[in-house]
Amino acid sequence: MTSRTRTLLIAAVVVIIGLAAWLYIRSGRENVAIDLLKEFPTAKDRRPNPQAFSLIDATINGDTRKAIFTKDLPGTRIIWHETIPENAWLKTGFGILEDGWKVAGDGVYFTIGVSTGSNYDELLAVTFNPYANAGDRRWNDIQLDLSQYAGEAVDIIFNTRSSTGGKDDRNGDLAVWAEPKIVVR
Repeated sequence: MTSRTRTLLIAAVVVIIGLAAWLYIRSGRENVAIDLLKEFPTAKDRRPNPQAFSLIDATINGDTRKAIFTKDLPGTRIIWHETIPENAWLKTGFGILEDGWKVAGDGVYFTIGVSTGSNYDELLAVTFNPYANAGDRRWNDIQLDLSQYAGEAVDIIFNTRSSTGGKDDRNGDLAVWAEPKIVVR
């Protein structure tokens, strides 16, 4: 084997090892900047009161995750005050526990927003009703771009409300937020 062939072979092996390491790191890990689940006990506000929430292992359609369970509807609110890093995204899942699927009701209205103090931007607004809609019998995973708030200290607000129809129908409203976190890409 010539010296040049040996050098090319070594270079190819180094490139392959480097590529494999890069793929391994990118595929299995997230760059979590702020774990809101860990920050939950010190959240800025929990309404109607801190006892309306608990941290649980929530299973939806066979998928178990660490989650915040909202016990006291017609409405709940969790507010975290955080400084948003560059290239940040908010990741979470939400859903209704399986016992809620069996009870006639009109679902839960989930919203997420960001307040800068002078402005409120609603980033998510959706009603989930697994009793009436079998497609809602799952975790709904979302990723919301927070890059416009980079460097700012903002309030991140998670709300749940019983129904959107104006009546207080709490039947089956077993809402959960799974593993909320801010990641950097």
